[in-house]
Amino acid sequence: MAVRHCGRCLTCGERSADTADADDAQMWCLKHAGLTQHSGYELSAFQYFNATMTDPGMEPHAT
Repeated sequence: MAVRHCGRCLTCGERSADTADADDAQMWCLKHAGLTQHSGYELSAFQYFNATMTDPGMEPHAT
């Protein structure tokens, strides 16, 4: 699955919608800053994935 991006205001905790485009998340931060005068933001990248157990009897091994 594709990497997603989200902006979060460090002052009030409001977040942007997650998006595939980092520029869109950053633009949300800039617009929020213009509206609120809040100046601290976090831009995160993350990826959703699905995991399925292939052999429930097998113990994981360290490598």
